[in-house]
Amino acid sequence: MKDNIYLSIKKNDEVEIRNIEFPDLIKRDESRKAFSLLFDMFNYLGLDVDIKDICYSDNGKPYIKDSTIKFNYSHSKNYIACSVSSIEMGIDIEDDFKISDEARLMYLPGINDDIRRTFVTKEAYCKLLGDFNDEFFKKIDVNRIKNNKYEINNMDYNLVLFYDGESKKINIIL
Repeated sequence: MKDNIYLSIKKNDEVEIRNIEFPDLIKRDESRKAFSLLFDMFNYLGLDVDIKDICYSDNGKPYIKDSTIKFNYSHSKNYIACSVSSIEMGIDIEDDFKISDEARLMYLPGINDDIRRTFVTKEAYCKLLGDFNDEFFKKIDVNRIKNNKYEINNMDYNLVLFYDGESKKINIIL
């Protein structure tokens, strides 16, 4: 798995919730499905990860205690995306994206086009850095981000995966 990035994108209704004891923070079905897909990826990659070893930093970034394995996940109304690697990543996916005018003006000032794509880019970048501060989010200029990026923009969803280090091959797991 060294420095490879593995990505899985599934429709929400294609993922069954595993029979595992989820961390207390994971309450919504979409989050439980994301964790279920994540553990399917761990199994596929031959990684022995115990759900009890999943922790969260003070800023809310998930990590595996005492492990070099990195992961990130995102879910929207209809899709779930998970990534696993040995390098830091941040991922976001949105499909049925609705944002109020008030929130758009607060979080995406001056952005009138590609609102969903801009929001996803900012969110994935925050997840990479583990910084979920509203003020930081507002100030991000998506045109100045220097990290490597893998992006899918289609009619169904926008997905952005940021990662540290050199350019990597993204391995899609179906």
